[in-house]
Amino acid sequence: MESVGKIKDMFKQMRDPVKLVVFTDKEEMCPACNETLAILESIMQYTDKIMLQEISLISEKEEAAKYGVTRAPTIIFKDFGIKYTGAPIGLETAPFIQTILMASTGETPHGPLVSKKLEKIKQEGNLIVIVTPTCPYCAQAVLLENSLAIISPKVNVEIVESYENPDIARKFQVTGVPVTIVNSKEKITGIPNLAILINKLVADESNLDLMYG
Repeated sequence: MESVGKIKDMFKQMRDPVKLVVFTDKEEMCPACNETLAILESIMQYTDKIMLQEISLISEKEEAAKYGVTRAPTIIFKDFGIKYTGAPIGLETAPFIQTILMASTGETPHGPLVSKKLEKIKQEGNLIVIVTPTCPYCAQAVLLENSLAIISPKVNVEIVESYENPDIARKFQVTGVPVTIVNSKEKITGIPNLAILINKLVADESNLDLMYG
């Protein structure tokens, strides 16, 4: 995680509240659920602009079903198409915090040309980025893709922690990370090139189901 001083400085920039929903399974052995809650509680010490709702996959099944969530831990950015399947731990904590900041301010590293290009997406584009907590390059991929979801409501991003969800990694035949799956059918290994990624989202207007069981 970033240093305390740096986190405080970052959260001073927050403007609008950020609504997060965290899905847990405390009835079963879920160490990652505890880690996720600990990270969220730690972050919330530094700002009152994070609104957190916790939903149990066991005792609140119907509520979880409304979000289509079946795995714990999962974190959803309620007002954006951003979903974390697995805990944002290790090297993934920093980009998670930076995503919260982007969600609050609406500011991303991109200029108006990126926004204009994303407006050409006719149907929702879906990205799955598969990561591990120790991957030195995953953070950059996550921030890049999350920023597109901040800009455009037509971009959905799911960050999957592969150690906790090995079946998803196996399904997409992931042998190294980061890996990005575009609309459930095209795989990009490494940090995606921004222009190429946007072109794939714009050109591929199919709305494919991302369900993996």
